[in-house]
Amino acid sequence: MEKNWHSGSGEKISLDEMLSKLDEYVLDGERIFIGTDSQIKGDICIFATAICLHDKHGKKYSRYFFHKSREKTSSFKVLRLRIMKEVQNSIDISMSLLERYPEADIEVHVDIGRTSKSPTRIFVDSITGWLKGAGLDCKIKPDSWASSAVADWHTK
Repeated sequence: MEKNWHSGSGEKISLDEMLSKLDEYVLDGERIFIGTDSQIKGDICIFATAICLHDKHGKKYSRYFFHKSREKTSSFKVLRLRIMKEVQNSIDISMSLLERYPEADIEVHVDIGRTSKSPTRIFVDSITGWLKGAGLDCKIKPDSWASSAVADWHTK
């Protein structure tokens, strides 16, 4: 989890400050939504992972935190490798949070879909199985807003 985290507005936030906000959120029994997306720009692949807080009733929480990383594109021109890296990033964050909050309700959002037009449809069964095997709930398009909208915004 030791990464350069930012609030949704783009301001840097310390890990301690972010965790204190998560402490309150998890204590209230709310679900944490985690998603990662990526985008290739020239010889760099930008990965963005978001931790989203949104309560069931929409009254108290609506915020998110994100971090970005940049890696050489050569490894990630293959769609399968890029999607697997996105999922691994989300799993890593989820497991770090579960170490701190063993009872946390975490849902991982993956930017893949089942439609015939989606090139990622061939990965749906293996990736959802991987996440379920790790003990994590998951959502795919069109329900994967933490990756498809929030994280995606920060890959631009």
